[in-house]
Amino acid sequence: MSTMELPDFLHDLTGEDDLPSIKYATEIFSMLEVKKIKKKQVLLHLGEVCDNIYFIKSGILKGSIIDEYGDLHTTRFVAENDVMTSMYSFVDQTPSNIQIQCVESGEVLCFNHQDFTYINKLYPGLLPAFQKLMLKRYHNLLDEKSRMITNDATTRYLKFMERYKDMEERLPLKDIASYLGIRQQSLSRLRSKLDPESVDMH
Repeated sequence: MSTMELPDFLHDLTGEDDLPSIKYATEIFSMLEVKKIKKKQVLLHLGEVCDNIYFIKSGILKGSIIDEYGDLHTTRFVAENDVMTSMYSFVDQTPSNIQIQCVESGEVLCFNHQDFTYINKLYPGLLPAFQKLMLKRYHNLLDEKSRMITNDATTRYLKFMERYKDMEERLPLKDIASYLGIRQQSLSRLRSKLDPESVDMH
């Protein structure tokens, strides 16, 4: 199997001259189970223990958190050749504080915790490399969301368009509104204001 076939995330776990890393990344890839996913299917419910890392082959996943009033808020979207999991839940096998749901039908590659434990015994460098990479992604997400909180709705939407321009047309309007922290009606008015010729087809 050529290393060129590895998902970007697995390449990110390896060093340029670290052949053992390439070896375990390739071995991980060989363990991945292909799973078909359906639109609106929940892969991980809040409070469940996360047992998989999901590599997106096709489709879009979204991650959501719950507030003190019991309302879900979208915090991220991931699409093809990207990855999603609940990191602390997966590594520590504790209840997840995020929900993972399918925005589109498609396919994901699943790396389950049992295989993760097995491969980590063979290559002890996997866990710290994985934690470092996921923490970097997590901190980038927090930085992104904290910057958005201080901006007005128009600026938040423009930054969203910059961040998710390749998948924006595939996302339901209600999910975009949830991500931006505004009402769907407000988002429709905002889109019309920025582009009067646009028609919401979501």
